[in-house]
Amino acid sequence: MSRPSRSAPEHRGAGSHVRNGRGGARSAASGDAATRERLLAVATRLFSERGFRGVTVRDLSREANANLAAVNYHFGDKLGLYREVVAMALEDVHVDPTTDVAAESTPEERIRHYVTTYVPRLASPRGRAVWAQKIMRHEMNDPTPLAPWIAEVVILPRMRFLAEAVATLMGTDMGDPRVGRCVVSLQAQCLSYMPNRFREVAFPGWREMTDAEIRAAATHIADFTLAGIRRLAEQGE
Repeated sequence: MSRPSRSAPEHRGAGSHVRNGRGGARSAASGDAATRERLLAVATRLFSERGFRGVTVRDLSREANANLAAVNYHFGDKLGLYREVVAMALEDVHVDPTTDVAAESTPEERIRHYVTTYVPRLASPRGRAVWAQKIMRHEMNDPTPLAPWIAEVVILPRMRFLAEAVATLMGTDMGDPRVGRCVVSLQAQCLSYMPNRFREVAFPGWREMTDAEIRAAATHIADFTLAGIRRLAEQGE
């Protein structure tokens, strides 16, 4: 199966405006571009902080020092602007590092690679991953109309990757319910290392992990999961 397109679903803007005079057109175009970039920067911050439904067009326009109609002019509507932000968040998955393995790698190597690549990205996000992770958390808690597209681009390919490896290890097919349970269990272990405020409040002794501790946690998850899969395979259905 071919990999789904990483491009956001098409969203048409409000249309183009005719400018009078060559110099005036250049000046207006420059101003339009600057306004568009300000809106994107503000939207990235606000959507990651509050989620899609927690941000209004008025909030975006005010923070970006833009006309109230600017969001519709440049992006069609608020959802169109959100779509642009999410597309930027997903730019890094054109080649998903968690599933980027050699064709000849074994199922064990695939699972271990996934975990040891994914956990550090979750536990210690850097750069774009910081706000992208926040947006994904909002999507999981309160899905927007983009949720099916996000799932198709990011989540489902990873789950298929893991399911294929687990099924091969167990000597069964991907329809075996044990395979799905193993994949969910593995994913939940990884996600438990994602920074969150509840953990900081509920467990005051929890502190930020060092890179070495994160790697050790990832190795533990991989070892624990592989041992569990082998045990299930021995038990049979």
